[in-house]
Amino acid sequence: MIKATYSSAKDFYSLLSGLLRVTDEIILNFTEDSIFSRYLTDDKVLMVIFKIPKEYLEDYTIDKPLGIKININDLKKILGKAKTKSATVTLEETEAGLKVTVRDEKTGTRSNIYIKGEKTSIDQLTEPKVNLSVTFTTDGDILKDIARDLSLVGEEVEISADENTVTLSTEEAGRTYKSLLRQDKPLKSLNIESPSKAVYSIEVLKDVFKVTTISQNVTVGFGNNIPMRIEVPTDSGGQLIFWIAPRL
Repeated sequence: MIKATYSSAKDFYSLLSGLLRVTDEIILNFTEDSIFSRYLTDDKVLMVIFKIPKEYLEDYTIDKPLGIKININDLKKILGKAKTKSATVTLEETEAGLKVTVRDEKTGTRSNIYIKGEKTSIDQLTEPKVNLSVTFTTDGDILKDIARDLSLVGEEVEISADENTVTLSTEEAGRTYKSLLRQDKPLKSLNIESPSKAVYSIEVLKDVFKVTTISQNVTVGFGNNIPMRIEVPTDSGGQLIFWIAPRL
């Protein structure tokens, strides 16, 4: 049997909300090292990964690795009741799926829900193996604002890096938008191994960057015409990772 307790029901809710932008059904994989879920869109343009490493789980018991397919909306119904930072969430395997308990550690109030789930093997989807020659970290709100501005002008964004600057630009119907990102203006970190350039869908980027607002330390990586990687961590240890395929 499986039992896992995560310290922040609110963060768990935020992470699942990010997944819900891509799919409403996931396989929660329980392994010795972590709880995770991976999903690739049918067009193979976007992959999203939800992960909570074992070290960030307050209580984790697992007899054997197992996947449980669930509907995210069913899980969000109870997680939406977590109004304070002191609320924890516990997942317990049942014969029919999962028992989910949200408990406010300050007040002692508790809510339970039983979710139907199909038990499966661990999914074998793997992340792209590419060399990200450019990485930078910034506040998720900044990325959301940039994506919004890009979407007002064009459908594709070219992201490039050279020397000490990352540039996001789009041009369409005589209109141009360009955003220049540098260390401390507003980047918290910047590493450029070599000049790089790639083009991505603004619509996909906008959807992903809406999710980044849950974190103040979002790390973006890209290279020459390879998938972009966006890592969105939470203070409680859980994270979302997005991979966006380039337009070639």
